[in-house]
Amino acid sequence: MPKTPAGLHYETLDLRPAWRRHAGRPVVFHHGVGASLEIFDAWLPVVAARHPVARFDMRGFGRSPVPPEDHKWTMGELIDDLLAVAEGAFGREPVHVMGESIGGTIALAAGLAQPRRIASVAMSNAAINGGHIGYAPGWRGEVARIGVDGWSRRLMEMRFAPGSVSPDLLEWFAQVQGRSHAHVVVGLGELLVGTDLTDRLAGLEVPLLMMLPDRSPFVSLSQASSLAEVAPHADIAVFPGARHGLPLSHAREAAATLAAFLERVEAGQPHPPRFKRT
Repeated sequence: MPKTPAGLHYETLDLRPAWRRHAGRPVVFHHGVGASLEIFDAWLPVVAARHPVARFDMRGFGRSPVPPEDHKWTMGELIDDLLAVAEGAFGREPVHVMGESIGGTIALAAGLAQPRRIASVAMSNAAINGGHIGYAPGWRGEVARIGVDGWSRRLMEMRFAPGSVSPDLLEWFAQVQGRSHAHVVVGLGELLVGTDLTDRLAGLEVPLLMMLPDRSPFVSLSQASSLAEVAPHADIAVFPGARHGLPLSHAREAAATLAAFLERVEAGQPHPPRFKRT
């Protein structure tokens, strides 16, 4: 399996028919805290049929290296990780980036920092201002008190409404999230809380899609209002009944929303109505 120079594990997939291999820019998927690259499994039939795809286990999760406990987490390092995956998979051509949770925040930060490397940014259940998200500021104390297992069990209720995903998916994700390392969870949570990209959005040069659950305990719909004020051309899609596990509970709808967004971007078409409920 391919790895970046820093040892991050990534995978590529291209399901485009032979007669369409010339069309569609690459897409890089970036998961968030407590997850792994497989969180996007159900997206692939839709997206990889139109675009070559790369997805990776971010630093500290899945099959990628776990930093030491004294590691200093920085947004610059995480942007470099994302770009290293993009370059390893597709060279230096611009890529679309789809990020969930902190992966979306990293994708947006990359689009602001390296617009020539990023063709567009799509975010799912992700924050533009980490200081406004709920619950994450208390992770250090909670993990110290009840451990990663307790933190993970509580987080499951915040990700999924009852009956929103199948029992086997629920069991799989609980196992993945439960393997998280405490210092990684706390370090990334505190980095996110200290990140605010709001003031930089007016200068964003790449197209942006923000997909939001309407019942997330972390990212409220007020983030959409803030985004619309400073980035009026951004696409915003709201998914009723979704919590923070939107990429899993609403995978097909979200993948279709992403595919439609990418088609418009590559065709240079006008934006749809600013707010769309899927």
